[in-house]
Amino acid sequence: MTGLSYRNRDEERADREQQERLLAALDASPSQLRRDECGSWTISGRRGTIHTWGDGESWLAYVRCRSRQHWTFTKRRLTFMTVTQDGDEEGCLRLLRLPISEEAAAIRDVMGLRKRVDYAPAALERKRASMAKAGLARGAASATVPEVGMPDAADGLFAPEGGPVVERAGVVEMEEVLHDRCS
Repeated sequence: MTGLSYRNRDEERADREQQERLLAALDASPSQLRRDECGSWTISGRRGTIHTWGDGESWLAYVRCRSRQHWTFTKRRLTFMTVTQDGDEEGCLRLLRLPISEEAAAIRDVMGLRKRVDYAPAALERKRASMAKAGLARGAASATVPEVGMPDAADGLFAPEGGPVVERAGVVEMEEVLHDRCS
């Protein structure tokens, strides 16, 4: 899906790869990279979003703040970024390079981005085993509820378990019965 924002798939892939590089530099949770309403790849936080600038090497951050004073102090924290739009309680800043770790922490805090969780190898293996076990259990679940029968009036309305109804004549009769009931 190229959506409304990209001319072709290559442009879309390049945009996503650029966002993934920033996400890795920010050490933010990968689940925060998603598409916006226009289909563009964006990093979404609780208090703002980050989009690519369009040149393949810089980003645009939109930040919402609680008050004018909060926005003023936010701009002071993000002096390594260039203010492009300065509103009363919000604004846009341009990031011209990947941030260093201290800058990444400030961006995560200002934007409301979750930090990536790094699990120890043993804990990660336990989680994977648990998820695999849950997946197997989900596949073994029965579609029918045991000891719950179909009412007599429903006999013939639904296909039996294991396949479709073979006899068409009974279905036509049931369609007539249903039509009479609904009229």
